[in-house]
Amino acid sequence: MQDHILIVDDDRQLTSFLERFLAKQGFRATSAGSGEQMRMAMARHDFSLIILDLILPDVDGFEMAREVRRDNRVPMIMLSARDEVYDRIIGLELGADDYLTKPYEPRELLARIRSVLRRSKPADAELAGALPPVRFLRFGDLTLDLVERRLTRDGGAEDVYLTSTEFALLRALAQGAGEVQTRERILETVYGNAVSITDRAIDAHIVRLRRKIDNGDAADSMIRTVHGSGYLLAAEVEAAQGDGTSE
Repeated sequence: MQDHILIVDDDRQLTSFLERFLAKQGFRATSAGSGEQMRMAMARHDFSLIILDLILPDVDGFEMAREVRRDNRVPMIMLSARDEVYDRIIGLELGADDYLTKPYEPRELLARIRSVLRRSKPADAELAGALPPVRFLRFGDLTLDLVERRLTRDGGAEDVYLTSTEFALLRALAQGAGEVQTRERILETVYGNAVSITDRAIDAHIVRLRRKIDNGDAADSMIRTVHGSGYLLAAEVEAAQGDGTSE
C-alpha cells in the first residue's frame, strides 16, 4: 500500500515541490498550510507519516505535536529553521521521531522519511502473516507485543502508548535485558545510524520512555543508566510465542 505523507508548512512553494518530489519516490503526499488545515486533513485521512514545521501562522508547531500525540501514534518528523538543541530536545520529548533543521537537502529528508517508516512497520515476515518465533516479551507488569507493536500493562488491561521510535528502543532494551546497550549500538539498531541523532536525542527518548513504563516511579526505573556506556533494562524478561506459551 502506498504510504501517505502529510506535509504541514505555510511555505506553499516548498510544499508544492515536496509533493512532486515525494510522488516521484512512490509516496502520496498531501499538504496543509496551518494548524487548522492539518486538523482537517487528519480528520479525512489516515497518514503514514507527518512532516511538521514548528512555525505555523495560526498555532505553534509544538502545540500541534502535543495535540497529535494525545491520541495518535502516527510517525512524525519535525522541521525548524531554529538549530537550537533545546528545540530538538523538546520536539523529541513531545514524541517526534526525528528532527530536521532548515534548510535541508530533499534527499536527506527522503532518507529520514524512509528510516522512520522502517521503524514504524513490522518486519517483512510479519507483513507476510508469519509470526516470529517470539511474539511477546513480558517484564514487570508489562507485555511488549512484537507483532501488534503494542505495550500493555497488567495483562492487557491498560495500553501504554508508544511512538514508533519508543517501541523500537524498548524492544532493543528488552531483547538485550541485563546487558548494557551502548549508545553506538542503540544508534545502529534503533535509529539506523541516522546522522542527526545525538547522544542528547537518545537521552531524551529514554527519559520519555521511563515516564511511560515506570508508572511514575522514575527513582526506581527499570531502565538503568550505565554512565559512560549506555543503558540496560534491569528486569527479568519472559519470551512467549504467538500462542502465549513461554520459551
